[in-house]
Amino acid sequence: MSALDALLESLPRTTLILGKGGVGKTTCAAGIASAFAERGERTLLVSTDPAAALAEVFGAPVSSTAAPVDGATNLHARQLDAAELRSDFLRQWRNTIAEIVDRGTYLDREDVDGLVDAALPGVDEIFALLALADLLADADTAYDRIVVDTAPTGHTLRLLALPETFRALLSMLDLMQGKHRFMVRALTRRYRRDRADEFLDEMRARIDALRAALTDARALAAVVVTRQEPVVVAETERYLDALAALRVRVAAMVVNAATSDRVAELPASVPRFWIPDVAPPKGIRDLRATIRKVTTIAPTSSRAPRVREHSDGRRVDPTEFVRALTIVGGKGGVGKSTVACALAVASTTSIRTTLLVSTDPAPSIADAFGMSHAPWARADIEAEIDEVPGLVVRQMDATSAFARLRETYQSRIDAVFEALVGRGVDVEVDRAILRDLLALAPPGVDEVFALSILGDALAEGRFARIVVDPAPTGHLLRLLEMPGIALDWTHRLLRLMLKYREVVALGESAQDLLDFAERTRALDALLRNPALAGLVIVGLDEPIVRAETTRLAAAVRERGIDVSAVVWNRVTPPLLPLPATVAARQVCSEEVQPPPVGLSALRAWAMTWRVVSPNS
Repeated sequence: MSALDALLESLPRTTLILGKGGVGKTTCAAGIASAFAERGERTLLVSTDPAAALAEVFGAPVSSTAAPVDGATNLHARQLDAAELRSDFLRQWRNTIAEIVDRGTYLDREDVDGLVDAALPGVDEIFALLALADLLADADTAYDRIVVDTAPTGHTLRLLALPETFRALLSMLDLMQGKHRFMVRALTRRYRRDRADEFLDEMRARIDALRAALTDARALAAVVVTRQEPVVVAETERYLDALAALRVRVAAMVVNAATSDRVAELPASVPRFWIPDVAPPKGIRDLRATIRKVTTIAPTSSRAPRVREHSDGRRVDPTEFVRALTIVGGKGGVGKSTVACALAVASTTSIRTTLLVSTDPAPSIADAFGMSHAPWARADIEAEIDEVPGLVVRQMDATSAFARLRETYQSRIDAVFEALVGRGVDVEVDRAILRDLLALAPPGVDEVFALSILGDALAEGRFARIVVDPAPTGHLLRLLEMPGIALDWTHRLLRLMLKYREVVALGESAQDLLDFAERTRALDALLRNPALAGLVIVGLDEPIVRAETTRLAAAVRERGIDVSAVVWNRVTPPLLPLPATVAARQVCSEEVQPPPVGLSALRAWAMTWRVVSPNS
């Protein structure tokens, strides 16, 4: 039996392809799916990654509905489209959700409609989750195999944890519907179920089925893709622990672009497979040729040795494109965190303090510094780096930060209503609804809340500069558009609270939301001020990454945010820059082996960056 056959035979009907951004998840997912199809098994490859790289890998468009892949019998592919899924969901259920909120609150219907519309934008994970739940629950599907290409680590972990989050939202809506049921029974002595009850039951059933499917080791398992790079290996270790906590079985680990046996840190109990370092495949023929190279023994590289770039362009002073707020973005795996760390180290002086912060749910700046075991690497705290006076680092846990806001809000609501109960007023249902209102927050609001705190730190003069290492492309774009969404949602929520003022005075609770709205408005203004804020995009000179870099630059400019520079990482000559219309400033950085890890290595590496003249 070949190594590829051994890998395929170890996998159940549904396979999740997981890993850090840039390790080759999409390529591995497409290769495994095409191998199943080549064996005669009807296979569906579906991507939940908003970066939408399947089309680049296949060299052909991939639809938002399952469709045959050109040149591959038995293989269908589907790229989940969050906007389309949201539209379909709202077409079916928007009025029902609005009816539930209308029944359970004191809002006018116009206010209800606005609140529902404000809460649902940006919920990519929820709609991807529901689509995935439907796929896994369809017993009559025409497919023998389902292969899922996922988003990078942090947001896939959020997706896998969403069943619990979504059930909290359903509980909130059920509370509102329960108020309606009570009133109907009180008036008519009977209650007849309606569409709202059907909606709640259907959503619970779909989420419960998904939760059961994710932990059914016989029907679903994960393949974790990794690479032999210190930062990637460190994140993979944490990913494996998180999957174990979620009770998702890992069937195999694939070491991509392997050149030697250098992943001893990872658990040997998980079967390992290796794919040699070859040129990125494009199209079915290349994919099948690449996946057939899977071995059970670590190979050596089959590519020509990479040559370092020695550009004749002038050396770059990295501080030239570091602004008061600098966001370092790009596709996963391009070296985004490493560039962010190098920029922060280079731009820090003892009199100009810099905050380097990660808002990625799977942060890597501690790994890039070689400080994975430092206290700040395991907790959301600010820490000074002694070796670089003036540099403060933080791996921000946006979910926990927003949870603290929610807990403060709930405790204040409880205090207000306890005073009412003490006076003999029974408003327990209203209390429960009000205290859980933040469950209606659109996913992504937590990241905006975290970023708005950074804006406060700049405004207060605590730091001269802040360098942000966010999540990869797809979720970075959502983060950049979320301030407007969050502001609208906050205003809608405040209008709802005003409807309760005749029942209860909500002073401090409403003030919390007003403060959030003010910070969000200030953040939005800061992001759109090119003198104070800009985006540095990190890319690789590879077809898939170049295409995504171009799309990211265009999307950022559409949002009114300036692209400060493009940093081409791990360059091998010759480099063809992007047109000046994409980015006026482009820089190339040498590939160094081993990759730069640690303060000295990062500082020395940043000194090698050179200017690249963009195409006219």
